[in-house]
Amino acid sequence: MGRFRLGFMFVPLLVGCAGGSGQAVEGPATGAAIEADKPAEPELVGVKKKLQGTWEIVRYTSDHPIPNEAMPLMADLFESLRIGFDKDAQSVRTSKTPDESAPYQVDGESGDAFTLRASGGMFDGAKCRFLGADEWEVTDRGKTWPGVSVLRRAAR
Repeated sequence: MGRFRLGFMFVPLLVGCAGGSGQAVEGPATGAAIEADKPAEPELVGVKKKLQGTWEIVRYTSDHPIPNEAMPLMADLFESLRIGFDKDAQSVRTSKTPDESAPYQVDGESGDAFTLRASGGMFDGAKCRFLGADEWEVTDRGKTWPGVSVLRRAAR
């Protein structure tokens, strides 16, 4: 009988420790707590924010004459070349090639003008400026695309 009384006395004590209201006690939240402690990614602003999305070349004026035999290739590029910007990556694709991706940076931003840095990517070192919200001009003096291109936001 002594054990029964001792056990009977601990029941109210345990109920009191649990709050006595019937509420469950939960441990720390794992997923939400980890996400809350993770620093938020900085929000894109300025030119980098405007660049986000997919673009197509709508006009190109070469610094050098384009050979007649290259004109069909140029026409195909106008139809299929797409340049995409997503946070820190630039991707370039055509209808005949898979996406090629490279990191990019925006340097020397001044209003709507900037220099595009895309080591291994298209228009690396080109001087650029936005002509409007959905159009920008690229002046590239590199080996691959020397000349001036105008890009417009591609239809989805």
